[in-house]
Amino acid sequence: MSKAAAVAIVGGASLLGVGTMLAVLASSRSSRRLSLFALDDAEALGRMLASENPRGSEALWVEQIYTQIRTAGSRSLAATVTGGTGSFGPQGGPRPVATTEPATKKIHDFVARFLAAPPPSRFVGAVRFFEPEQQDRAFAIAETARRKRAQGLPLTAQELRLLPYRSDAADLRRRWAKSGRHVGTLDGVEFWT
Repeated sequence: MSKAAAVAIVGGASLLGVGTMLAVLASSRSSRRLSLFALDDAEALGRMLASENPRGSEALWVEQIYTQIRTAGSRSLAATVTGGTGSFGPQGGPRPVATTEPATKKIHDFVARFLAAPPPSRFVGAVRFFEPEQQDRAFAIAETARRKRAQGLPLTAQELRLLPYRSDAADLRRRWAKSGRHVGTLDGVEFWT
């Protein structure tokens, strides 16, 4: 497929929708790389980006997608992103990342471009990421919720959802440093091997 044709198809993603556009690209004889990805992979990646860092830079999104590619093994990207559940929802339990929000047109377009021609990763080896400020906020809410629960007070939906958070950013870094290393920070998000 010529570069001009690929650009026209990627540019037409907003008219066709990412699913149709990926199907068109996947059917192309010269689009072998994209045929490795299924439509549910694109949807899962789009929802991850929309849920984790919707206003992040494209450079951040590249690195977040690569963490999922590196951890996929023999599983599909959709299975990796959803923790094998096949359903979208909040991070936690089997889900390594949140997938609660639908992808915007901008994110769908980015995912389509990424899957058609993945750019290089700057944090080679990174398999996980977290946002320290978010981690600290979630942990503080969880700590308050645990105190309230001990007093027999009712919890909000947010407090119930965040109860599993048992580490602040400093503790998470200490634990992750036992089996990996910090390879970089981008847009306030830390990436670890």
